[in-house]
Amino acid sequence: MNKILNKINIFIQSHQDLKIIIDHCREYKSKNDLKIYIVGGIVRDILLEKKINFDLDLVIEGDIDKFSKNLSKILNSKLQEVHGFPNFKLLLKEKFEIDIAHSRKEQYITSGSLPKWTKTSIYEDLYRRDFTINAIALEIKLNKLDIIDPLNGIKDINNKIIRILHQDSFKDDPTRIYRAIKYKSRLGFKFDNETKMNLYDSIKHIQNISTYRKNNELLKLLNEPNLNIILETIYSDKKLKNIIPNLFMNKIHFISKEFWGSSSQIEKLFFSIISFSDKAREEFLRSVNLSKINMKKISYYLEIKHLIETENNIKIEELKASKDFISTLYHCL
Repeated sequence: MNKILNKINIFIQSHQDLKIIIDHCREYKSKNDLKIYIVGGIVRDILLEKKINFDLDLVIEGDIDKFSKNLSKILNSKLQEVHGFPNFKLLLKEKFEIDIAHSRKEQYITSGSLPKWTKTSIYEDLYRRDFTINAIALEIKLNKLDIIDPLNGIKDINNKIIRILHQDSFKDDPTRIYRAIKYKSRLGFKFDNETKMNLYDSIKHIQNISTYRKNNELLKLLNEPNLNIILETIYSDKKLKNIIPNLFMNKIHFISKEFWGSSSQIEKLFFSIISFSDKAREEFLRSVNLSKINMKKISYYLEIKHLIETENNIKIEELKASKDFISTLYHCL
């Protein structure tokens, strides 16, 4: 455990933004009665020595409102309250987001519903999470960090295993099916046998989540660096192929990694549904609640697509889109 803590401390010391936040947490804790934990993906990725997405998850046992307002003031960042949960979000320009949540346990009344919650300890909080590899916490103490790993998440990280915490995990929250496949492809892990069988048995529960939540999980997949592997995993498995819409991202092999890596989220969305029928495309776009500006962008991209399909003499330089976008669109048609 000392080797693991040493690795974590070396990482923190080499990342000034994270160090500043932890130092502030310690200073605040010295004057207030509360417990503060770092949880989630950043802990996992530090242990894996992966490139870190600096979105930070903090869990609080204590007065979360007072702590969140204080941290927002210190970091000069906008504080946003999350509706329906004891959560706050801090938006730091051009750096990262900080999610602050009170430790809680959850109860799902029906499959796919949003859970009812009550405040509790960090241990019960970790037991509500999706996979063991994401159920590790670092307690920020005044002069050290303590690792809390009641579900042997570090062991599963070392063995490259994705494991659910209980048998109803996918049934409770079917969006975890998408996240399981995402982590498998992103990290190069494998499912333990029980998790794999449970995932297959729970696919039927995807119908219990709203179209908005399901399609937003698909939008998140578009930003994955190994999207082609994710899609190959899904399309090559008969039991999984119905978890995404027919023809979703079916042109991926015509899109260069360079273009995809530099394209905007709206461009990614456009190419992901380029083969949809007009009706299917309209229903998908309506379900994800795009802003008016982004809807206009999608409409303009569709106009360009129509021009390319129907006109012979197009003046490319007059189109308000990059050459790489136009070139990619030609390849996809």
